[in-house]
Parts: sequence; C-alpha cells; structure tokens
Amino acid sequence: MAHKTASRFEFSMARNTAVIVCDRVRQGHPILYVAHDEGGDWQFLCGGQHDEGSGDGGSIGCLECVVADDPSLNDLADLCEDWSAERDQAGAAWRRHDHSEDFINETVKSHGWVVQLIREEGDLPAFAYTIGLHRTFGGPELIVVGLRTEVMHGMLNDCGERMRAGETLPVGTPFSGVLEDYDVLLRPVTSPESYREYVGYGLWFYGGPNFPLLQLVWPDKEGRFPGQEGANPFMKTQQPLLP
Repeated sequence: MAHKTASRFEFSMARNTAVIVCDRVRQGHPILYVAHDEGGDWQFLCGGQHDEGSGDGGSIGCLECVVADDPSLNDLADLCEDWSAERDQAGAAWRRHDHSEDFINETVKSHGWVVQLIREEGDLPAFAYTIGLHRTFGGPELIVVGLRTEVMHGMLNDCGERMRAGETLPVGTPFSGVLEDYDVLLRPVTSPESYREYVGYGLWFYGGPNFPLLQLVWPDKEGRFPGQEGANPFMKTQQPLLP
C-alpha cells in the first residue's frame, strides 16, 4: 500500500509511527474510537464490536497515512496516555475519557485506596501519593517524594494497612516500620499550590482540596531529616518539603 502524505499533521511523534488500525476502517468505515494506550501505542478503530473469530480484527498501519485519510484526527494529537476518545459519526465532536479515573474508582472501592505513581520529569523528582484513605478510613492522604517508585509504593501501602488496622499515624514524631532501617516522619501539606502541582487526581476524586494531606518524609543515610542540622544538602532538591 502506497504511503500517504498528510497536509496537516499535529502529532508530536514521527509520521511513520506504527499504529493499530481495525480492518473495517481499512475497508472504508469511519474512525469512531481512538485509544492512546498506557504504553504509548495508538489504536484507530471503527467503534463496533469485533467478535472473536470474525476475521475483522486489526493490523499495523502508519500514523501519517491514517491522518491523511482523516485530518480530523489531528484534534486528538494531545490525547494523553491511558485516554480514549469516541464520536457518534464522522465529523462529530470527540468525547474524551480518562481511563485512570475508572481504575482509581474501582481500586478504591475494592481495596480502600490506590497509590498514584509519578515518574521523574525534568527537575521534578519522582513522587507517589494515595487516593482514598480519607474516604475509606477518615485519615489523611499521604505523599512521598524522591525515592524509587517501587519503594514509595510500598511505604504508602504499609501506611494504608496500618490505617486499615485502626492505627493513627503520628504527625511530627518519627516512627519506624515503614522504611527498612530508618524512621520516617509525617508533616502537614496545606498549600493550595502543592495540591495543584502534586495531587491532581486527588483533587478530581474529592472534587477539590477537601482532604487532609501529609508528606511522608524520609531521612538521609545518617538518619537526619531535611532541615535538621547536618542533613545532607542533596535532600533539598531530591526531597523538597511541600508547603
């Protein structure tokens, strides 16, 4: 099949990016459902059911060729990962959907809370925070900054299990059992700017900053917390204390 050139191409990835196209679209059906998967892959589908064994599945296509056939897809060039968009017919307005919201609601309902992991980006260190602890147990939501995501995930889940068991975590007093060989410390986060910058899905879940938030602070290798005399200076950038 000959390559097609799109007169308008607003996607940030390469024009020859491989995408999944359903067979019905290749046969001329309009694209009514677009998915940008969590791993970054794109799917351009007819929006109908594809029964197993029907022979009308999908195949690999070229992003620019798909956009050349339907320039309106440029309206979805900024579609985030783990989002989808659908429309009722060609030329109609797209309706976007964040699948992370589904996952959060389902996990909080089944488990009590969910841990949102955010990868390091630019000068902003990786961080992780809980969603659901306040609704399920009446306790605060928690955030930890600057460690490996798997370590932060474990720390927050450990605190969640303590709340499930009825324990009230101390604020301002070091306690053990969350980070191997080290104490940790909880401190309040109250700035609206910190809420906006760090816990966006928490704001969505609660309909605003209607929940207490505590930062779970970890020490340097000598056991000193940020701000303490003699604490390692790298802590100021690796683990900023949120106002």
